[in-house]
Amino acid sequence: AAGVAWVVLQPSSPAPTLATTAAEQLPRLGLGNPVNGVLLGFRALDTLLEKVVLLLALIGVWSLAASGASPGAPRVAAEPSHGSITLLGRVLPPIGLLFAFYLLWNSADHPGGAFASAAILTAMALLLLMTGIIRLPSIASRGLRLSVIAGPVVFIVVAFAGIVTTRAFLAYPDAWAKALIIAIEVPLTISVAVMLALLVAGPPVERTA
Repeated sequence: AAGVAWVVLQPSSPAPTLATTAAEQLPRLGLGNPVNGVLLGFRALDTLLEKVVLLLALIGVWSLAASGASPGAPRVAAEPSHGSITLLGRVLPPIGLLFAFYLLWNSADHPGGAFASAAILTAMALLLLMTGIIRLPSIASRGLRLSVIAGPVVFIVVAFAGIVTTRAFLAYPDAWAKALIIAIEVPLTISVAVMLALLVAGPPVERTA
């Protein structure tokens, strides 16, 4: 604690920063949004590992299911089919979906990105679940599992492709950088949204006939 306090009280002037270097290299990625440039360009490995951690967390939640239970779906308490929350469940999701798409599509040059879009999609999905408009499928559903792993798998494939094209893991050829980043973000948005919703929903319960 004393060491940290001394460091805080003795700041260097000027403070060390990589912001200038990152800004100079940003045009090579074809992006105008410096946050996305850092997250998917210069610190892409951190971003990839974050998504893997989400996947491991979801597996951990699923492991809390009752021993021997059939692979059912998480049970989310639904509100009665009337009232203000039901109205919100019917009105807000289309708006949220449009806004999430805007944040994702516009994130190359403006604030937004896969995680922000996924968070909005998750909120809309949870609203639909709480109102009983939709139900979660069984965790044994192949489509559900594919949607969970799609983003991380595409990210990893692009990462290893960098070894072939640029001789570096998670590096993009200059001519294809922006297209590859978009190709990563689209499935990543879907995967993160599904994983966050399933994490909030909790462990699956035994499926009843």
